[in-house]
Amino acid sequence: MGDSILRCLQPTLPSINRLPTDVFVLIPHFFTYGKEWTYFPMNKPLITMTHVCQSWRNVLLSTPSLWTQIDFSESTESQQEAFLRRSGKQLLDVYHFLDGWGPFIQPHFSITYHNLFRLRGLWITSMVPYLDQILMDFSSAAAPELKYLEIVNETTATEFIKLPKLFGGQMPKLRSLVLHGIRDTNFCGFNFPSLAQFSFKTESEITVQDLTSLFERCPLLELVEIDLCYEPQQPTPPPPKRVCLAALQKLMLSGAACTSGLLDHLILPGCTFIMLHCGSTRSLGSDGLSAARIHPSSIDHLPVTRGITKAVAMAYMCVFSGPNGTLRFWSSKNFDAEFVASFSPISLSHITELLIIPKENRSKYAALNNPWEHTISGACGAFEAFTAVEDLTIASCVTEPLFTTLGMTVNSGILLPGLRRLSIDVGYGDLNVSTLFQCAKARKEHSRLLEEVTIVWGEDPGADVIQAVESLREYVGELTQRVSEAPVPDFDYKIHYGSDYEL
Repeated sequence: MGDSILRCLQPTLPSINRLPTDVFVLIPHFFTYGKEWTYFPMNKPLITMTHVCQSWRNVLLSTPSLWTQIDFSESTESQQEAFLRRSGKQLLDVYHFLDGWGPFIQPHFSITYHNLFRLRGLWITSMVPYLDQILMDFSSAAAPELKYLEIVNETTATEFIKLPKLFGGQMPKLRSLVLHGIRDTNFCGFNFPSLAQFSFKTESEITVQDLTSLFERCPLLELVEIDLCYEPQQPTPPPPKRVCLAALQKLMLSGAACTSGLLDHLILPGCTFIMLHCGSTRSLGSDGLSAARIHPSSIDHLPVTRGITKAVAMAYMCVFSGPNGTLRFWSSKNFDAEFVASFSPISLSHITELLIIPKENRSKYAALNNPWEHTISGACGAFEAFTAVEDLTIASCVTEPLFTTLGMTVNSGILLPGLRRLSIDVGYGDLNVSTLFQCAKARKEHSRLLEEVTIVWGEDPGADVIQAVESLREYVGELTQRVSEAPVPDFDYKIHYGSDYEL
């Protein structure tokens, strides 16, 4: 077996050996692993490469930057010593995974502790209930070069895990801070003047003032993710003076974080993406407080809410976008009046493009036999809010309730009076031809002619169906039919925000 592999590699080795050294040493950086808990498992492919030939070994061993990632959960003691020795004086990235206590944990932390002056990144994932005791080792010494710190506590223990004042609270170069599962946190005394990314998740109640006081001391924040894992509380009303996060570009809040009033305490002049996980619109106590509300006085401080022109309604979510950025709501399941009410007091009167789609990731297997269903009354309530829509795209949905609603008259006027273009991506939904026919006829009778109707079939529907659809030409300005597996390409509904920060 070994001889056959060598014979296969032999023709490629001369080509690789002609690569410049500075290009060749980049190859190990592109290895992927796919392990759930492991950030960098001692770069085992790198070790394998050193055994290919003497020339490769000499080049790799003489490049200290390749040996700076140390995973104490996946390595042997000899590997740890080899990586430390070969890394020279380079800054280190260290990962610890704790699933028990014993003689194997403390020596690993001792190695990290004695190299704090070289520490660039520290990642700790813990399955033990006494993480705070372990972290006390890092409470007094300094880590002057630390840029990345992540502490994830995965234990289900009920006792509080307190966060010590790590590294004396002074981390002047820290760029990214992730704290998950730390149930007792006090940020007073911490100094993060260079912090750009902050992800925080806790089951312990924390006040809005605790968070905003931290933000006041982090003027360079670009991304904030807050996940409060407890029942929504009464919101703290907006203060006379809000905290301005001038550099913030992305803000993501869980349901409890939304209702805490945190968003209403901030001024976000440069934020281009906001994701609010609103949960349901259930009431809290007797005050009737809805979990998805934004205080009206906050709208002027959210530039992404100004000038929105597109809306994408999906199961559990709605995305607004415009020239100032993207606003993403996670809310109730159905596209209905309650769903739209979650966005109050955001004005929907300037939205001219609306897409209704079951899921953001419309894969063949996810949507198969699972079109998004609607009710006539629910769709009617939703359409009443989107008064300025000119372009409507319906994808992989049950179409009868939607077409029925579009042909209805409400208060002597037809819904979506400005609708000019209708696109139906049948995909794994349906196309109720008779209801569409009645819709187009009713709109023409009310002088609301559909100028363009485009139907995209997921597969050839047959000559009889195509001929039946042709009867629409009498009631629409232009009719187009085509067969395609792809969604309608004229509406950019895929708004990417980075899976690393998704709540």
